[in-house]
Amino acid sequence: MKREYKFPLVVAITGGIGSGQSTVANFFRKWGAWVINADQKAKEVIQRDRSVKNALRQTFGKDIFDRRGKLITSRLAKLAFKDELNTQKLNQIVHPRMVAYLLEELEQARFSHKYPVVAVDAALIYEISIEQMFDAIIVVYTPLDKRFKRVKQRDGMTHAEFLARVDKQIPLEEKRQWADFVIDNSGSLEELEKQSWTVFEKLLNMQRKKEQQLLKVS
Repeated sequence: MKREYKFPLVVAITGGIGSGQSTVANFFRKWGAWVINADQKAKEVIQRDRSVKNALRQTFGKDIFDRRGKLITSRLAKLAFKDELNTQKLNQIVHPRMVAYLLEELEQARFSHKYPVVAVDAALIYEISIEQMFDAIIVVYTPLDKRFKRVKQRDGMTHAEFLARVDKQIPLEEKRQWADFVIDNSGSLEELEKQSWTVFEKLLNMQRKKEQQLLKVS
């Protein structure tokens, strides 16, 4: 019989573009966490919510969608990260609905009692002021030059495009000062997995203590 987790630990895995937070999230998933990807949720919002689609079309033009009405992410990104005003417009349209979707899935995962840890993989935890939702926040830190190399290799992004994204995010140096746990992704994948497991073990211990305390109260 599978164990039930009546009070799972709710955590955020954050960082910045190219820091490797989604790799850490995938490790957590492998070890039994339920992981919610905020970028994927934002895409779902855009695809499912007609009012969001219409607002994006009016703000950024109809060319950000293909003939079948599917978002062309690269076109939206180019326009949205062109300047601060456009970024704010995008955030105002998408973030409120995305947070609502996140909360909905968080609640479903929590009340399923199947997972010791429920994790949200999201770069903008601090930027959109949702840090109070979580029992713990993990920041994945990588130096800026390494982040650019990874993003260039992965997405073919130019240095100017990369810096435009970075400028819209709180510096990782600040985020790691606020974090409950910091994972340094400057080395190899094996080193990253080892650090991630150390943090995950600590989260499991936190979850056990949380459950014991809350069961006593109830």
